[in-house]
Amino acid sequence: MKINIKTFFLIIVMTFIFGCANEDVSDSSNNQIEKISNENEVYTIENFKNIGFKINKEYDVSELDAAQGAWFGFWKNNLNKPIDYEIRIYPSQQLALDKGIVFVEEVIGDNAVLKKSASSWKEGIQDRRSRNNSSMSGSEANSVRAKYLDYVVYGNAIILCSGLDLSYSTQNCSDLALTLESN
Repeated sequence: MKINIKTFFLIIVMTFIFGCANEDVSDSSNNQIEKISNENEVYTIENFKNIGFKINKEYDVSELDAAQGAWFGFWKNNLNKPIDYEIRIYPSQQLALDKGIVFVEEVIGDNAVLKKSASSWKEGIQDRRSRNNSSMSGSEANSVRAKYLDYVVYGNAIILCSGLDLSYSTQNCSDLALTLESN
C-alpha cells in the first residue's frame, strides 16, 4: 500500500487534533458545585486562610444579622491569577440561608444595589463595585457594575465571587469551594 506525503501528513494532523480534543484535563475548570451545598460543614476564616485566601479588609458585621464575620480579599486560582471574593461566615448553613441570602442577592448581578444610600448593609459597599472592562468605549467604559456576579452557600459560609461574566463567577466560586473541601 502506497501512501503519498499529503495523506500521511493529513493523518498525522488529524490524529494530533483528535488526540488533544479528548485529553482529560484534571484541573477544576469544569467542576461546579451546587449553589447550596456541604450543609454539615462549619468553616472559619482560618480555613480559607489555610488555602491561601488573603484578607484585604474585615468588615464590621454588627448590622449584618446573625453573621459572625465578613471579609473582602483575594485567592489565587490554579493559574495563579488573583480573584476577588467576599466571604461571610454564619453559625450554621441554615442561618446563612435564613438571614444572609437577602443581603447577598441585593448586591450581585446586573441589578445589584451599589449605592450606599439604597443598600441594606452599607459596610463595604464600595468594595462590591467594579468598573466595566477597559476594552469598552465611551460612557460604557465609565459605568459601574457589580463586582460579584454569583455566590454559593458552602457549609456555613456565603462566598461572593467575581468574574468577567456569570459563568466565570460561578466557576470561581466552585474553584475556591472545591479547594477548601480538598484541604
